Amino acid sequence: MENISQILPLIFPLIILQLIFQIFTIIDLIRRPKEELRWENKIVWGIIILIFGILGPIIYFIFGRK
Repeated sequence: MENISQILPLIFPLIILQLIFQIFTIIDLIRRPKEELRWENKIVWGIIILIFGILGPIIYFIFGRK
């Protein structure tokens, strides 16, 4: 239990940054017309963004947008 209290202050900012990055990416996905997405499937991209954590938004910004 003592280890968790020591690690939590280090991990908490990373978790917050990941959530902010995912929210920003989901907002971009919602606002973008599906014609501007590869494979034109918002649901699949939303699942990728949410499931893969920090890698999901990176994959979306590299491969998802035309």
